[in-house]
Amino acid sequence: MTKEEVKTYLERIDCKDAEEISLKNLAQLIRAHLEHIPFEDLDVFDRGETPSLNEKALFHKVVENKRGGYCFELNILFRILLEAMGYSVYSVAARVLWNKESLPPLSHIGLVVCLEEKKYFCDVGYGGPGPKGVTELKEGKQTVAGEDFCIRHLEEGDILIERRHHGIWKALLQFADRPVRKVDFELLNFYFSQNPVAAFKQHRIVNLCTPQGSKALMDMELTVHERGEVKKKVYKDMKELKKGLEEEFGIRFLQ
Repeated sequence: MTKEEVKTYLERIDCKDAEEISLKNLAQLIRAHLEHIPFEDLDVFDRGETPSLNEKALFHKVVENKRGGYCFELNILFRILLEAMGYSVYSVAARVLWNKESLPPLSHIGLVVCLEEKKYFCDVGYGGPGPKGVTELKEGKQTVAGEDFCIRHLEEGDILIERRHHGIWKALLQFADRPVRKVDFELLNFYFSQNPVAAFKQHRIVNLCTPQGSKALMDMELTVHERGEVKKKVYKDMKELKKGLEEEFGIRFLQ
């Protein structure tokens, strides 16, 4: 990624003042990313496509065309940005445990940033219950962007991230702290974009953080959480949905 592309990317997430390497700026980059670039599976659900993980294609889609993407797209592109800015970062393959009763397969990409002789988990491709800032990979509890998380180092070597939800600790993510190559995510990307039982083939999913809450679209239903209040709206047809995607998430997609 060129210096000019880095500048354009930072303008896309309205975070032009976070160019210096620091923990504070890293947290700012993550939060800004979550508030400006939505998690969305529209290419997979509505078009039946397997998203490209090519750097130029990702930059054009997410930055220039002001779209979003799902985890493989967003975290791969964010890693490229961080590397271009001088951060030491690598990708990890994770299992999403949230609301799962049994151990699921690897289905998610996360990032580990090495900074000031410590390691931090970073993720701009999950949304929802995921941490919305930097999560230090040390054993114990910590607060990230006002939410409580707990890191556990399991006997088999994996790292487990839990989140406190309504007073109860729930398993969120589990991964091995080991770098995973992009070519391996190409396989997962294809599988989860084409497997007919995958969530991305079953439902239209769009999520975006906001300064006061979040917005989420599931199929044709919009749910907005703002300052403790919940508002819902069901789009009656594709014309309304197209308008809603643009107004609520800044996405121009459906024709």
